[in-house]
Amino acid sequence: MRNGGGRPPGFWGELSQLVGAVGRAMGVTLRNFFRAPVTLRYPDVQRAYPDRFRGILALTYDTETGEENCIGCRLCEYICPPQVIKVEMLKSEKRNWAKTFTLELYACEFCELCVQVCPTDAIIMLKTFDLATADRRELLLDKDRLHALGLAHEASWATGNRLRDMQAPPKPARAVEGAKGEAKEPAE
Repeated sequence: MRNGGGRPPGFWGELSQLVGAVGRAMGVTLRNFFRAPVTLRYPDVQRAYPDRFRGILALTYDTETGEENCIGCRLCEYICPPQVIKVEMLKSEKRNWAKTFTLELYACEFCELCVQVCPTDAIIMLKTFDLATADRRELLLDKDRLHALGLAHEASWATGNRLRDMQAPPKPARAVEGAKGEAKEPAE
């Protein structure tokens, strides 16, 4: 059952679809051939990051006293989903300190939960991601390296206290009815 010229039925329809698809693809190629490139010559040219960009993690110092902000409370360790943060507390008469603080950056999910729970804004996210290496051991960051990163790069806009301040204030409590049906005011 062949039609004119010994070709199978539908041959011309399939051929026209193929030519049309190739023509559309070549049209896209020719339109983009004369456009300026979008890529940057990284690391020679640095990209401008958005205001809310959040990159790698770092530890901070108190700007007034020069002491480290981490008090070793281990909240970041407890909330971390992949359990990549390890903190050892050192108790002192004046205040607590983090004796050791290690972060396995190669397994970090960058979920920012550790930043949100930190009561002293000791752990922050930076406006950089540039920590590429060929050796995974260099991504096991200790306390000294995390402090050095915090001093070397610009901090992101979000800190734990700032994120908590952005949340809606609590609603006022409703009046509680007493035993005789009269409304009692909530204790402040």
